[in-house]
Formats: sequence, structure tokens, C-alpha cells
Amino acid sequence: MKSILIIGFFVLISNLTYGQVYKLKTTSVSFKNKINDYKWSDWSDWEETSILVVLDNEKSRFTIYSKEVQVYDVAENEGKSTDSDGDDTWSFFCVNEDGLRCRVRLVKLNSQNGQNQLYVGFDDAQWVYNLYSLD
Repeated sequence: MKSILIIGFFVLISNLTYGQVYKLKTTSVSFKNKINDYKWSDWSDWEETSILVVLDNEKSRFTIYSKEVQVYDVAENEGKSTDSDGDDTWSFFCVNEDGLRCRVRLVKLNSQNGQNQLYVGFDDAQWVYNLYSLD
């Protein structure tokens, strides 16, 4: 049942239905940083988290209530793609409160029992949250 709700959630997000607010909760986070122009570090070990994430379609905004609140305004919905493993990704080109460009991606890992993830990627750093829907 929860999986059906998550799939429905992602379908609604991909359409950016106005007036909808979605609440999610993280369970863990991992980070990686750019080492130089050609190389990234490995992903860090997963760290347990319990952070509220709010997707507000009316405002076209992602808000992550971590220690420092992260706000990402959607500049462009880049659409949905499916990779060769059957994993679905909804990608959004965003701008944070400091005017820095980034990409926020919602991923449903169908190849890994439907695990849901939220990626935030800047030019020099990336992080990923495992998460589930509170709705």
C-alpha cells in the first residue's frame, strides 16, 4: 500500500500539480565532494537522519528542514527518465536561497525494492537522502 502511495506521489510531482504539498521524512543521508575537475570522492557511509522534507508544488519549491534549512526553488522541471535497471528519476533544475544553481532529483529505485531517494547536486558537492512519504 505504501509503495502505491509513493508511486502516486511521484506521478503527481512529475506533473507539478498546483496547490499540493507533500511531506516526506528522511531515514539516512550520504555525501560526496568534488576532489578536482575530473574526480569525485566516494559516497560517504550512510548516516541516520530524521529530517522533514516538504515539496510545495504551488510555490515550486523543495524545503529540507535539516540543521540549516535548505530551500530550492524549481526553475525547470526536466521531466522523468527511466534507466536500464528500471529505476525512475524526476529531475528539477533549481536555485537555492543564495542564488546558486543545483539539480534536485527524486529517484525511485525499482531495482532495490522501490527505495525512494532525494538527491541534491551542486558543482562541487552532492548529497542523497533515503526517504518515505508521510502522507
